[in-house]
Amino acid sequence: MWRWDHILRFRVYCLLKRRYYQHYSQSISEITNTDPFVLSREYLARLLSFVNDYNKYYDRFLSECKELNNLPILTKDIIRREFEDLQSTKHTAAIYKNSSGGSTGKPVSLIQDTHYASWSEATQGYYFSEFLGVERSAVKSVWLWGSERDLLKIDSWRTKAALFLQNQLFLNTFQTSEQGWLEYIDRIRSYRPYYVAGYAGSLYQMARVARKYNVRLYQPKFVYSAAEMLRDFMRKEIEEVFNTKVYDYYGSREVGAIAGECSMGCRHVFIMNNLVEILDDMNRPVGDGEEGKIIITNLHNYSMPMIRYDIGDMGAISVDRCGCGSSLPVLERLTGRITDHFRLRDGTLIHGEFFTHLFYFRDWIEQFQIDQLDYDYLRISVVPNLTIDEHDRAVINENIRTVMGKECKLEWLCVDQIKTTPQGKHLFTRCLIQALIILRYHSLG
Repeated sequence: MWRWDHILRFRVYCLLKRRYYQHYSQSISEITNTDPFVLSREYLARLLSFVNDYNKYYDRFLSECKELNNLPILTKDIIRREFEDLQSTKHTAAIYKNSSGGSTGKPVSLIQDTHYASWSEATQGYYFSEFLGVERSAVKSVWLWGSERDLLKIDSWRTKAALFLQNQLFLNTFQTSEQGWLEYIDRIRSYRPYYVAGYAGSLYQMARVARKYNVRLYQPKFVYSAAEMLRDFMRKEIEEVFNTKVYDYYGSREVGAIAGECSMGCRHVFIMNNLVEILDDMNRPVGDGEEGKIIITNLHNYSMPMIRYDIGDMGAISVDRCGCGSSLPVLERLTGRITDHFRLRDGTLIHGEFFTHLFYFRDWIEQFQIDQLDYDYLRISVVPNLTIDEHDRAVINENIRTVMGKECKLEWLCVDQIKTTPQGKHLFTRCLIQALIILRYHSLG
């Protein structure tokens, strides 16, 4: 699978983007040869010194707050409100405009720069080489992608040329019929990639179609899952049908590479690129191993620094070292977005996974989505592929009312399709009590 023409293409791409890859190579070398904890401390000190001199928003706090954990939490609402002041008055690299994914609401505009972009790429490259044992673009790969804005860019000749030079084949999975999935399976078999990457939901859907039609999938060296939460039932199906290991990657458009899974199944935090804190509802650090809000500080975007950014996800940091040998901290649990969790009137948070587990491995359900419309009102949408099993439905109702209350109203809808978000993601659970979300998670920001 390692061929000279694939490596040559990648080298040509590096030459065409020479300045970018000079920085990329320097970053890779720095990451590989220096203690990551030393690097993160140095990068944080440089960032705080810079924003103290050249950023109006952070200058308000840094004169009094010398420590990172004394700075305020940055939320999407604050970014919208303070957009101008959050942009630094001095730029150390070429800037461009980006936006958050907007999976659970209106996307937020951001300013990023090539220094940030090259560091995120270098961190991802480090992950591939050190954890997955391969130069990311020097081998052929297939990407099952579903974001509208990314897929629109792929139609340009420049992007197509870049994908060719990087040995990447992109397949649009935004809206795909079963026949479309079968055609993609044939294309992958013909292309023979070293690895297959994509949205967790896209990988899962391809595996399900392959199993349904008893079609054998091409077996890559590994599968790389990104862009949305990889749930246990999805991992199981993907690994069984692809007959290879799945590695889960955690990143975002706002801050880039955050964590990646090793051979032992642990997600390691790339502290040379992003620092991670876990906080409770009052923005206080949680205890060792406890679950809370994930707060990110990106160390390399000087144009619009993202310091103590509430990314909207929940998880926990392990106190134990991983047996794989890496010294990087372990994100022990990544339990999905805050809005994946349901809420009771007393403020109790119910993990979204409780609800999704009730629907796994029920043959009559093709797809499902559960919406919380009020504290005691859930709407359950299902795409049935067989006659509804009334016993199953009664069991699901009973289990839901065990945690949501016996008076909880459960509305079932049979639909033809459950739409993905504009980013191509399938949201299994959605808490739509917006007022409470704002009150509990953003009022203190």
